[in-house]
Formats: sequence, structure tokens, C-alpha cells
Amino acid sequence: MRRDKALDFESLVHRLQRLSDAAGWQFAARPQVTSTNELVRAMMANGANEAPACVALASMQTAGVGRRGTHWLSGAGDGLWFSLVVPAEAQLEGPPPTLALAGCLAAVLEERGVPVAVKWPNDLYLAGGKLGGLMLERGRLGGRLSWLAGVGINWRLPPGHTTGDYHPAALGMVSGGAWRRDPVGLAADLVDAGVRLLLSPSRWPEEIERLRRSHHWYGVPVEVCPEGEIRYVGVGGEIRPDGWLEVRSQAGCLKVIGPNDRVRAAKRLGPKTNNVKEV
Repeated sequence: MRRDKALDFESLVHRLQRLSDAAGWQFAARPQVTSTNELVRAMMANGANEAPACVALASMQTAGVGRRGTHWLSGAGDGLWFSLVVPAEAQLEGPPPTLALAGCLAAVLEERGVPVAVKWPNDLYLAGGKLGGLMLERGRLGGRLSWLAGVGINWRLPPGHTTGDYHPAALGMVSGGAWRRDPVGLAADLVDAGVRLLLSPSRWPEEIERLRRSHHWYGVPVEVCPEGEIRYVGVGGEIRPDGWLEVRSQAGCLKVIGPNDRVRAAKRLGPKTNNVKEV
């Protein structure tokens, strides 16, 4: 079976180099790395902490990591793999900007005709499959308190079989849309939008508000696996301003869950089964 066209890495590097020169970012691109997070950490340790932002890009990652330590398939030309670092405030006034960043990236894709949805807490979904994901952490890098975000977005479906519950989607599945006229421009815009969003904390609440009832789990039967508790089923509700997700249980109780709790699609909403409680 013929695969979709790969993302043009060299053209993307040239675009992002011009963009970083104009904006004053530190930028590095490699054909292959273990992970772009590791590359951007090394850049910060080597003096990039004086720049307003630090961006690392790779055509291929050999050890990309997703949420809960899962392996992220990131082959050469298969997607947009990048990490970015920006300064963080000493005091975090609101929720971490994970959802705000996901919403911002989704908006860029939607503008180019990609019908993507944000799946709480940190994924991008397309046609029932995972189009992309992001990881966000806050800590000291190069002596500076910073936000570090790692982002992966599939341009074409990875070859071979995948493992676990990972069902991939890719931009190549979208036959129409403005993105096909300039896919490299879309990739550059996604990186630029991510940097600008994380540099603008005042925008984070409005991005989360925009997702309040416009996300993958809203109105969908879900199974919740809270940390250290028995799982239960319900229906996904609104995303709160603090970034937590509301779930209405089968018994009608409103539950609020955080990013350490697991949520997945419920096979059905029916009578209780073993190890599933009604709350």
C-alpha cells in the first residue's frame, strides 16, 4: 500500500530558521535524535537560556515518549516532532497551560481544514484516532525556571503495527483542506503558534474556555480510572477553568477529575460489572 508523502524536513528547517532569526529564538534541527526534549535540554544547558524561546526539531526520534511513559512512534518524515522551552513565572496563577496549548494547536489545524478535536487532557484526535499529543513540564533548565513542551503530530500513518490502545490518525487522512497547499507552512505555523501561546499566559484562560464544551469527551460515555480507586462509568462534561474535567456518573453524581486520572471511551453504559462502581 502506498504511503502518504513525508513532511519535507529540509524545507521546514529553512522556514523555521528564518522565523527564529527574526524572533530571536535559539533553534536547532537534527535528522535523528533520541527525543527532541533531550535536544532542547542540552541546548539550554549550553547557553540557550538567554533567548526568549528555544526550539528543537527532528525528522526522526528513536525514543520519543508519550504520556505515562508510552513509546511515541516518530519515524523519519512521518510527522512534526518538536520541543520548545520558554521562561516560566515563579508563581503559577492558573492551571498549567497543557490544555491551552492543545487548543491553540487545534485551532491552527482547524483553520487549515483539519477537523481535529482536543481529547482531554493532552491529545489531538482525528476521525477517532490519535493525531498528536503533547507533554508539558515546568522546572529549571539552564538555571532558568521554564516551561518545556514536547509535541508530536502525525503527518502520515506510521508503518507496521502499533501496540496497546494506540490507534493512530494522520493528516494524510484528510483528503481536502487548505493544509495540502502548503504543508510545510502549516508545520511552521504550528511551531510558531506554540511558542507564542506559551509566551502569553494572559491567553491561556481564553483557550481553555473555548474548549469548555468543544472537546472529544463532551457528551460521550466514558470510563474513569481514578488513581488508587475503583473505576466507574459516566458521561464526559465540561472542562473547568482550572483544566479539570467534569464527569456525570450513571447515578447522576457530578465528579471532577484531574490529569492523573485515566479516561477512556466506555464500551457501554449499562448495569454495573465487576470492579466498576456506581458513584
